Amino acid sequence: MSDSPETPATSPSQGDGVGSATTDSEGSRKWVKRGIIGFLVAANVTVFGFLAVLWLGAKSVTASVSTIPASELDLADRPATLSEPRTFLLIGSDSRENLPEELGSFGSFGGQRADVIMLLQVLPEDREIQLLSIPRDTKVVVDGSAMKINGAFGGGPASIVSAVSEFAEVPIHHYLQVSFAGFASIVDAVGGIEMTFPYPARDLKSHFEVGAGTRTLDGPQALALARSRSYQELQDGQWVSVAASDIGRTERQQDLLLAILTQLDRPSSISGFQDLLRALSDFVTIDDALDEDTIIQLAWEMRSLGAGGMDTRTLPVKDFYENGVAYVVPRQPLADAVLAAFRDGAPLTNTDNLDIKVAVQNGNGRAGSASLIGDLLLFDGWEVVATENAERSDFARTLVVTRPNLLSEAEKIVADLGFGVATVGRTPKGADVVVIVGLDAPAN
Repeated sequence: MSDSPETPATSPSQGDGVGSATTDSEGSRKWVKRGIIGFLVAANVTVFGFLAVLWLGAKSVTASVSTIPASELDLADRPATLSEPRTFLLIGSDSRENLPEELGSFGSFGGQRADVIMLLQVLPEDREIQLLSIPRDTKVVVDGSAMKINGAFGGGPASIVSAVSEFAEVPIHHYLQVSFAGFASIVDAVGGIEMTFPYPARDLKSHFEVGAGTRTLDGPQALALARSRSYQELQDGQWVSVAASDIGRTERQQDLLLAILTQLDRPSSISGFQDLLRALSDFVTIDDALDEDTIIQLAWEMRSLGAGGMDTRTLPVKDFYENGVAYVVPRQPLADAVLAAFRDGAPLTNTDNLDIKVAVQNGNGRAGSASLIGDLLLFDGWEVVATENAERSDFARTLVVTRPNLLSEAEKIVADLGFGVATVGRTPKGADVVVIVGLDAPAN
């Protein structure tokens, strides 16, 4: 675990060409390789899908990945060209089969369940990817019987494809399924991922534990965070439950995805690429229509994708009880607005008309620092809901922390302040963005 709180997550480098005139061939190969990795990370939208896309990057591995005939999944007809939108169903399976001992104990349940359900839509012309998480307890009706949507996975991949497609009213063109061990292994293969935490955090059930600041999570830690449903933060000396639910968990999974995406340009992200692909053949299942050529071409279409091109959302739901069973059902009319936006490829966050709430924390130890920056933000029109001390006072650089779908707002705050860096991480309750003021901030 890293102890360098001043080090923020870095942004992926971008480009719009393929090298110089004298290195066209070498440059092309570099872009294809980066594109494959970048697309797969983006496609990992549940954190688990990332591994599947990565797999498709090398001929030596393509043949060994477990596949399901597309004809058996009742998938929608694929778009005529790769420049048109296409939708992936990403399933994170909780199968314990072949789970390495170093990942710890996650129970001895047999079989597998759809622990994560996400729809990923690729919009090549807009250079964007949309990720919509569907809570696993969402009520659906399958063959005349009510059940939780993850229960459809018991009937096999074709059943969950049908249930999700009918529920969301969207065509599904491809299927990706990854297990626990696959996700942890991919995180370790990229050298861990950096995330920012405003408070020390833990989950006693999933065995997640981290200190405040920017931390590097290894595979087991990232998996524990992805599975956390009893998430707590140490605030004012007390452990407080924060978003300790399935809904909170889907949001943390999205946070993990973008953290991976924004750190792909680190050398450790590419080293051992072939070894990684060969090592993970036990953990990935795809439809056989998602072949290597399709991935390479689609990755090229999406080669300039950056963190700002990720639009993430969890379907708005509310609790619902029926015949002694606890479900969640769509919260209307917001849920219909979100689904309609996803179908149209429109921004998912615009359905809320969100008023951004900003918390400011003193992370440099200088008296009055949080109040000073809070006043500056108020003057610029931001809604500041709190000014307080951070858990630590040794931040060298100001961090503007938010969830993936509001990263553009964090970048606006950085622009208004004239210092600091926007990064993905957790935010305090009641705040959409937290500004942790570092030593780079003006003293008065």
